Amino acid sequence: MKSKELYQQILGIEYPWEVTGVELSLEDEEVLVKVEYVSNTAKCPECGRECSIYDHRRERRWRHLDTCQLKTFIVCSVPRVKCSKHGVLSIEVPWSESHSRFTILFERLAIDMLLLFKKQKKVGEILRISFDQVHRIMQRAVERGLSRRELSGEISYVGIDEKSYRRGHSYITVLTDIDKKRVLGLIEGRQKSSALSLIRNTLDTKQREGVKAVCMDMWRPYINATRECLKSADIVHDRFHLMKYLNNAVDSVRREEMRAISIKERKILKGSRYIFLKNQEKWTDKQRTRFQQIRDINLKTSQAWLVKENFREYFNSQSINDAKFFFTEWVYNARETGLRPIIEVVNLFIKHTSGIINYVIHKITNSISETMNSIIQEIIFTARCFKRYENLRTAIMFFLGGLSLYP
Repeated sequence: MKSKELYQQILGIEYPWEVTGVELSLEDEEVLVKVEYVSNTAKCPECGRECSIYDHRRERRWRHLDTCQLKTFIVCSVPRVKCSKHGVLSIEVPWSESHSRFTILFERLAIDMLLLFKKQKKVGEILRISFDQVHRIMQRAVERGLSRRELSGEISYVGIDEKSYRRGHSYITVLTDIDKKRVLGLIEGRQKSSALSLIRNTLDTKQREGVKAVCMDMWRPYINATRECLKSADIVHDRFHLMKYLNNAVDSVRREEMRAISIKERKILKGSRYIFLKNQEKWTDKQRTRFQQIRDINLKTSQAWLVKENFREYFNSQSINDAKFFFTEWVYNARETGLRPIIEVVNLFIKHTSGIINYVIHKITNSISETMNSIIQEIIFTARCFKRYENLRTAIMFFLGGLSLYP
């Protein structure tokens, strides 16, 4: 089989396109596959009407999958047609999307590698293309996916969360679909205006009316944006953020106590920070023994820890009445400790009682957002921090948007 016929078959090129030549350059380590359009007419890319060939554009190259170890390019002077309605336009080629310098098969391979390695630089090295070229493939994949995405049907539960992505307090706000575990959209900033813009630009009016609840931290701009934009939705304060406040309070008690207790007691408490922050079900035997020693000397830190652990039981409440009763009792007992950091958290929780009680109704958390945050952090670390927000947005939607990425 001749090389022209071989490439005609393996590229899947059919009439009126034809492989007219194959050139090998060992010096450049390249294979050039020359393709021509051999008909006198072609369809207008806008209306599909059959039109006469007007002229041919200058020769272009599209990177294709390698032939063995050699870079392979399709080379073609693309015809233009003259349509009575749409004027002079370049026709579409079957091996590539418009405005791309890569074939469809090459872009599919690049997308597969990006999803596998999650590192643009590594993919560029393997495919022997530049970082910018890899990023443009990602951008096109995201644009393609967003144009195909239909947020049809009911979106019942969404999460809204912040993520720091650069030094100097640079934040993004991320909107997630809790049920389908995907990022719906993101925006730069964490102000009320940012959250409003994100929600309105991502969800249409009907979808906004269908949202039953929004899971979030107790960040006031997000609360205000939700009340204004998603008026029928309940606000649910995320259990992981609530526990984080209590963990920080326990650690504050521990640090204050370290400065006030005797040297002997300090030796027992020293180095115990992660015992008090860790879920007791995950303690090692050594950590369990260490905690018992601390508890035996009745330190304030163990009292604060007990308040925190008691609050975990709140999330097992089976009804609103049970939840309200438990919360009232817990508030009373927490205040009885007299521990300033604990009381500060209690007062904060009281201000947001409805959002805490709503957990019992909807049983949703931002755990998917927290999982995504760890992936976002990995993306940021891999790229050694994004200098431009748009590049970060592209990467997040590529990996976490649940989009149809392939050409």
